Amino acid sequence: MRGGAALGQADRQRVNDRVDAVYVLSVRSFAERIAHIEAELARQDIAFEFVFEHDANAIPGDLLERTFAPSDLRLAQQSLVLKHIRTWQLALERNHARVLVFEDDAVLAPRFAPVLAAALAEADRLSAGWMIYLGCGDNQIVPRAGAGPALVAGGALPAADALVFDREAARRRLEFLRGHRITRPADWLMREVDAAVGVAHYWLRQPVVRQGSMDGRFVSVLDHKRRARDPRYVRLRFWLIGGWRRLRQRLGLRRAR
Repeated sequence: MRGGAALGQADRQRVNDRVDAVYVLSVRSFAERIAHIEAELARQDIAFEFVFEHDANAIPGDLLERTFAPSDLRLAQQSLVLKHIRTWQLALERNHARVLVFEDDAVLAPRFAPVLAAALAEADRLSAGWMIYLGCGDNQIVPRAGAGPALVAGGALPAADALVFDREAARRRLEFLRGHRITRPADWLMREVDAAVGVAHYWLRQPVVRQGSMDGRFVSVLDHKRRARDPRYVRLRFWLIGGWRRLRQRLGLRRAR
């Protein structure tokens, strides 16, 4: 009965009651994606702010030069990195304790709010300096591992479509970047920087976000291989091949209990 009561309380709590800010990373010219994410978050009653700074066509050359070292990163990837960095800066500038970030192709599960509430209740007991990945990027859920009922410790970050992080994580990342230029896309950057500065990563046992650019809803902006594929193939691969992979992983989790 107590578990049911707790779930009912989580069901009634708005996402904005659990985090200090919600940011959506997008591009001013992406009308279709903007309309999508606005409708998606409206369905969940989530108030948010767009981060339009650092669109690829408006990044000053001196900012690119001092932020990035020579690499094979394309301008669109550099733009997304800068947008993620901006959310870390905002966390410190506005004194946010924890921040929820979506990329603009995020698709939220109906149970997003209560699952997030349960995860953040567990995060209240974590040491400062953490990030929670909410999605199933690259058709993955985390392998079975220890942690609480909602959170699973560890797992290499496969994407950056839906994240929650605390202020200490933002502080450590920005401190690290003051002495290092970037050569990695956003997900790899967070994976490597956080390992260096001791920011702990967690996944959800049951992911509540998927990427519209991965399930065929949108053409990928960043993945040139996926962009070259027929959208029908992308959808088929996500729902059939990826769905089977996720099912096997989930069954593995259940067998371990």
